[in-house]
Amino acid sequence: MLTGNLSDLPLLELLQTLAAGSGGTLRIRARGVEGTVGFARRRVVFAEALGLSGLDALILLTGLRQGRFEYTGKPPPEENFEASLEAVLTELAGIADEWKRLAHLPEDWGRLLRQTASRRELELSLDELGVFADAEGRTVAEVLAVPGEVLARARVLDRLLKHQVLATIPSLGVGPVTLVALPYYGPQSLTAYVDYDLYQRWAEEIGGGFKLRVRSPRGIEASFPVEPRQQIPDRIMLHDRELKKLRAGRGTRLKVMPEVEDGLTKP
Repeated sequence: MLTGNLSDLPLLELLQTLAAGSGGTLRIRARGVEGTVGFARRRVVFAEALGLSGLDALILLTGLRQGRFEYTGKPPPEENFEASLEAVLTELAGIADEWKRLAHLPEDWGRLLRQTASRRELELSLDELGVFADAEGRTVAEVLAVPGEVLARARVLDRLLKHQVLATIPSLGVGPVTLVALPYYGPQSLTAYVDYDLYQRWAEEIGGGFKLRVRSPRGIEASFPVEPRQQIPDRIMLHDRELKKLRAGRGTRLKVMPEVEDGLTKP
């Protein structure tokens, strides 16, 4: 058995190392991605990752910059691909170089993507608009894993991240919820209040401090420190002035997602 990390031995170099063997199975586990590559008769006979198969799966796995791998001499349980190892290495060499040029993709493909108001105006193509619309609340890996489009979507995603049209946040295993807005008044405050039970559930799942990112139906976003409050199920309380900044008011349905205290970090 051979084990290691893709940060030390990327897939292309790993395949070159395994080229002298007679056959076996390579399993890869990274944040957001699990993949398998099978060898027999000095050929690649199986490739699968995130629902992709064959060359699509190999292209996706080639882009990983971190993750654990494990290789055993056992042949794959089935075959879904047929190409000589030499042909695969030749095909992936140029693809690996292109992945290296996509400097704005995060190494952790388990990070969540979110739309953000760009600091500059950027004219988007139809392909870019498609990825932009598809990305909200999904992981980098999920957005990339489209048959026949892996590298094309990677290029688009890299550009959207570069221009801050999209940003990434750590995946907390907690999805967005929709809460109904209630205003409160008095001295201006940035604190958001959610129901005690919901707050406790988030705190247990996240295992640390968090704040809330709130998105209005008009696409306006803001981030707030959060505290629990008794007996406001399915509600979020925000100061009246903060609701107005969101172009929202009493009864507006707001999309709410917890995020770690450091908020957005650069990919």
